[in-house]
Amino acid sequence: MDEVALKMTNVNKSFGGVQVLYDVSFDVRAGEVHALLGENGAGKSVLMKTLMGVHRPDSGDYIVAGKHVRFNNPTEAQRNHVSMVYQEFGLVKYLTVAENIFMGRLPSRRGMIRWGYTREQAVGVLDSLGSDVPPTAIVGDLKVADQQEVEIARALSYDPVVFVMDEPSSALSYDEIGHLYELINTLRARGVAMVYITHKLNEVFDIADRCTVIRDGSIVGTYDISALDISTLVEKMTGKKVSAEIVREDIYKKSKANIIELQNLEAREKGKVLFSDVNLTVGKGEIVGIAGQIGAGKTELGKTIFGALPKTTVITGKMIFDGEEIAFKGLNPSSAKKMGIGFVTEDRQAEGMITEQSVLFNTILPAFHRVTRGFVIIGRLARDMVRGIIKDVALRPPDPNRLLKFLSGGNQQKVVLGKWLAAQSKLLLLDEPTRGVDVGAREEIYDVVRQQVREKGLGVLLFSSDLREIMLAADRIIVMRLGKITHELLPHKTSEKQLLHFVLGEEEEGEAAGNKKE
Repeated sequence: MDEVALKMTNVNKSFGGVQVLYDVSFDVRAGEVHALLGENGAGKSVLMKTLMGVHRPDSGDYIVAGKHVRFNNPTEAQRNHVSMVYQEFGLVKYLTVAENIFMGRLPSRRGMIRWGYTREQAVGVLDSLGSDVPPTAIVGDLKVADQQEVEIARALSYDPVVFVMDEPSSALSYDEIGHLYELINTLRARGVAMVYITHKLNEVFDIADRCTVIRDGSIVGTYDISALDISTLVEKMTGKKVSAEIVREDIYKKSKANIIELQNLEAREKGKVLFSDVNLTVGKGEIVGIAGQIGAGKTELGKTIFGALPKTTVITGKMIFDGEEIAFKGLNPSSAKKMGIGFVTEDRQAEGMITEQSVLFNTILPAFHRVTRGFVIIGRLARDMVRGIIKDVALRPPDPNRLLKFLSGGNQQKVVLGKWLAAQSKLLLLDEPTRGVDVGAREEIYDVVRQQVREKGLGVLLFSSDLREIMLAADRIIVMRLGKITHELLPHKTSEKQLLHFVLGEEEEGEAAGNKKE
């Protein structure tokens, strides 16, 4: 594993006079998994996009498989066996899976597309990934996790020598991550050089051989994984001592009043049960974590509370919010917002924000009632409110006029959170809130949430497949599996291993792990 498959030397890049990469040098060996690490906005994705031809570097040399290259666009890079899975999906949602995998190069004969052969080839690539997504499915109808698999399959279809993965596991379940690891090991055995960008530091220790840390556009260093521990790695990424854990109290104090109560809740869409027999409460000033794999029904439950499921969904049971029973027939996102329910969705790009608009515009969207008189927005009120939110969420840079597309993923998520704080939400629904967010920004996000919980009595439902996040952020944990609640646990009386067993449906192992903890 000594042959260098990719070498980048003295790469510099500026946007609008602002330099974001400073003389970056980076290499990956054949058959190596090389983790590229850093906080949001450190320059990781920009560096890889200069390789792919998405961004044109100001200067720098690139060598792939011994040849000097400079790609003008991603298509040229892919045809030269350099592929990348991007953090933001680039799929065409109205096309099929097979069409997306072979987009721009559909097999044809005598001018006719060979659809049968295309589907067969798509199945072969998907099988190598351990995916059972049908090639004829419309991408827009797929779950986020399945769309991620299609992204990976498309990149693999180019038979890459260098394979860049930017947050590839962010939307995958435990089983799917297992398949991803198997795929990575297969590619490693083939001699493929892999760049792995992730904020899940446990993955770095699971699969990486080396890691390079980048901070503020400059390389901090390259290290053998065997020589690091997680605390040292976090310190190198942030430049300061930051806990790899989220600090939380171990003593559970029952809330005196509930902000929401669900009784025998069930949802069906076209005859399919999304979830059933859901009974739970969230107290004022309480964080309740819903732990489960992607596809367990967590997101659907959150959308039910927010009134965001399709109107064809049949919902039965009771929802009592702030002491009043709510009729599902008239519930929609607009009425939920007026009641005081905020929803930070798992897909912030598609559902949580308008990237072409400013921080100010996005923040006031659900809070017009606070900054308008009649139908007129009062600019002074809007600016004062947004500046307060920017300070609360520690947004960087603290510029209300900054377009969201120019913010890092962590800071975009802070804006999405901030807009619901601006709306003075009483209940906040957080669906995979730290997906694609670095450890420093994650701590800041939860500091903001905990402050709102303590000081304003905010109730929080945290839906997450990240068990460490659930363990450290929630006051109570509810396990959801296959659309049903299976367990209710207290974090300080539960181990992460026990929680994992329950999430996977391994009841006996979970009980045994619980007995050991006691």
